Amino acid sequence: MRSKFIQRVAYACGTFGHDVFYMMLSSYFMIFVTSNLFNSTNAEGKLQDAYMIGVVTTIILVLRVGELLIDPFIGNMIDKTKTRWGKFKPWVLVGGVVGAVCLAILFTDFGGAAMTNPMTYLIGFAIVYLIMDVFYSAKDIAIWSMIPALSFDSREREITATYARIGSVFGAQLVTVMVMPLVLFFSINQNGGAGDPHG
Repeated sequence: MRSKFIQRVAYACGTFGHDVFYMMLSSYFMIFVTSNLFNSTNAEGKLQDAYMIGVVTTIILVLRVGELLIDPFIGNMIDKTKTRWGKFKPWVLVGGVVGAVCLAILFTDFGGAAMTNPMTYLIGFAIVYLIMDVFYSAKDIAIWSMIPALSFDSREREITATYARIGSVFGAQLVTVMVMPLVLFFSINQNGGAGDPHG
C-alpha cells in the first residue's frame, strides 16, 4: 500500500511540474512579450513594438495550429517507443528538460536581438518556440497516456488520475499566486504592476 501511495504522489509531482510549465507559457509569456520585451517609450518605438508583437503572436498562432497536425505523429512515435524505462518515461524526461530550457530562452530578448536585429530575433524565436512546442506536446501526450499503463485495476487508475489532477491544479495555481509577486520583487520599475524585463 505504501508503494502505491508513493507512486501516486510521484506521478502527481510530475503533473504538478507539467502544469507549472503550461501556466508559465499560456499566462505569463504573452505578458512578458507585450509588457516587458516590446515596451518602448517613444512613438516610433511603439510602432515597432506593435509590429513585433503582431509577428510574434502570428508565429505562435501558426505553430499552434501546425501542432494539431504534428500531435498524431508524436503520439504514434511514443506508442512505438521501446526502452528499458518503458515508452512514456523517456518522453516525459526529455520533453520536460528540452521544453524547460527552450521556455527559459523564450523569456529573454535573445541577447538584445529583439531590439537590435528584429529579423534574427523572429527567426530564432520561431525555431525555439517550435522546438519547445514539439517537446512540450511529447511530454503532455506521454504523461497523460501513462495512466492506463500504471495499473490494470480501473480503481487504481482512477485514484492515480485523481492524484495527478490534484498535482496539476496545485501547479497551475502556484504559478498564478507566485509569479507576479516574484517578478515585481526582482523588477527595478514596477511598470504599473507588470514589472520590467529585469524582473
